[in-house]
Amino acid sequence: MRWLVRALASLVMLLLMLGIMVVLMPKDGVLDLAARRFEAATGRKLEIAPGARVTLWPVLGVSAGPVRLANAPWGSTPEMLVAERIDIGLDPLGLLDGELHITAIELAAPRLVLERDAKGAVNWQMGGAAAEGTAAEGSAAGGSAAPAVFTLDALRLRDGELRFIDQAAGQDVTLTGIDLATAIPDLAGPVGVTGTALLRGQPLELRADLASLADAMAGRVTDLALSLTSGGNSAGFTGRASLAPLMAEGSATLALNDRPSLAALAGRDLPRLPQGFGAESLTLEAGVTYTPERSLHLRGAEIVSDGRSLAAEIDWLPGKVRPRLVARLTTETLALPMGALPMGAGPMGDKAEAGAPDEGWPTEAFDASALSALDAEVALVAQSVQIGAAHLGPTRARLNLDDARAVLTLTEAEAWGGKLTGLVVVNARKGLSASVDLTLAEADVQAALAEMLGVPRLAGRGSVRLKLLGVGASMDAMMRSLKGEAGLSLTKGEIAGFDLGGMLRTMDPGYVGAGRQTLFDSLSVTAQIDGGVLRSEDMALVAEHFSAGGTGTVDLGARTVDYRLLPRLAEGGVVPVLIKGPWAVPKVRLDLEWLASERAKAEAARAEKLAKERLEALATEKLGVTPRAGETLEEAAKRRAREAAGAEAGRILDQLLQEN
Repeated sequence: MRWLVRALASLVMLLLMLGIMVVLMPKDGVLDLAARRFEAATGRKLEIAPGARVTLWPVLGVSAGPVRLANAPWGSTPEMLVAERIDIGLDPLGLLDGELHITAIELAAPRLVLERDAKGAVNWQMGGAAAEGTAAEGSAAGGSAAPAVFTLDALRLRDGELRFIDQAAGQDVTLTGIDLATAIPDLAGPVGVTGTALLRGQPLELRADLASLADAMAGRVTDLALSLTSGGNSAGFTGRASLAPLMAEGSATLALNDRPSLAALAGRDLPRLPQGFGAESLTLEAGVTYTPERSLHLRGAEIVSDGRSLAAEIDWLPGKVRPRLVARLTTETLALPMGALPMGAGPMGDKAEAGAPDEGWPTEAFDASALSALDAEVALVAQSVQIGAAHLGPTRARLNLDDARAVLTLTEAEAWGGKLTGLVVVNARKGLSASVDLTLAEADVQAALAEMLGVPRLAGRGSVRLKLLGVGASMDAMMRSLKGEAGLSLTKGEIAGFDLGGMLRTMDPGYVGAGRQTLFDSLSVTAQIDGGVLRSEDMALVAEHFSAGGTGTVDLGARTVDYRLLPRLAEGGVVPVLIKGPWAVPKVRLDLEWLASERAKAEAARAEKLAKERLEALATEKLGVTPRAGETLEEAAKRRAREAAGAEAGRILDQLLQEN
């Protein structure tokens, strides 16, 4: 029992001594000591309202408030920090020795303002005597000189608010619900910070590790490891950085997998991104450099966007009007943001029925807002590229974006077994327009037409030339406004859906449908396009037993065709074939009406010629008029009348002369 009695007696003595220390504790001296040490370490005046009270739990110390920390002289507010209360923890053993050792500080409901002026100066750059290695004042209790060393076992901000003002960029962002914790064992040594906050209602989690807090506060470069998480999005950095001026160099990671959370953080709807360009997810690992001029440079970057991976060298440069992106991209597969073209029905003989309604081109308005967000110069090397519905093989291309006008230059691209070169331009400066100037050489034309227009009726290898311009806010408007020219030249191939040779041999229009085809040795045609309507007059098709010309129109806007083939058999004679209707399922038939009309015209011309010949014979017989070469009957009659009148006048004159 004696050990228990001694233990209780020791506890009573400890409590008694603690009570005496609390009574004798210089409370205002503790506050003054904290304020003077902070000012010595930072060079900023810290005011703590008098009238502190002693606390025993959870730590021994004092509590007072409010607290005010002076802002930089040029700051927009007088105070950089205002807190409702400050709790200062003390070392009990130090009290027994008659000294005050601050071990912890907690700020309740702090309101912190961080700002950068138009010239780049920041209000969080601080420097005092302690930071420069000079001596500070002695302790409040003993008044003896002590080194100006700022140490702290624990620092916490609870239920805080942080407002960040960037006058140069015109930004004003506020974080709320901040809970921040750190410890400062040595102002010149490493410091770790953890915290949580809310930005526009979205939770943020922060972890930062600094090699030297003193260097960071003085604006000097120091080692930094930083991670930030919000929802399914995260960012990280490991390297060297400074706060004033703001700069960084090291390695960075980025994962944007939660677009709703990202939009909430931004405070606005995010632009719709095309698939393959961050529509669903985007991750990045790269060496990064951020300069005081606010330019960002990525080297050795590995980017995975919507499951597609690419290597990149990227420079992001600020501009007077909009930022500029300069990049060099290398990838296996890339889908460019041109939007997939809507396809028509398949070839004749599939499930589509003749006369079935055509859904037509989409009428939804294009979203071209991304074109005005930045300027860009992007070089691309890819093994596979998708542009809308077009699938390209190994490709070298360059994209230039300047003031909402994008120019895609294809310097080398394998397409449908051939080579595709040329330009694609999209201009959103005033309204929206698009143009193409492309040449496809020695390609599988059937595959090209099937992917681009959904009309795989024409097969063969050859070349296609397109020079088109369209204007409009939707695909429908664009197609109905097309103007320009086109050309096609094919070697051996076929036209699917009808057998033109069979029609000509049998005069039977039933050679139409699945499995029917027209084989040819060569095919060439050129066309002019205006108002979305293609017109052609010079088609030339050569087959084994016949040849054919052609004339007609293709309405690209309405997706219809009205074209007349004029085939001629080897033994002579023209049998026209009319192709008319929706281009997905047109009707192909012998054009007997046109043939009858042409025959009627021929009969009328023959009858007119016969009547003319009979009239000339009658005139010759009755009037004695015979037309000379190149002379009409009317002209011959007038000539004969003039000759007769002249002869009669001569006779009368001779008679008068004889009488006289």
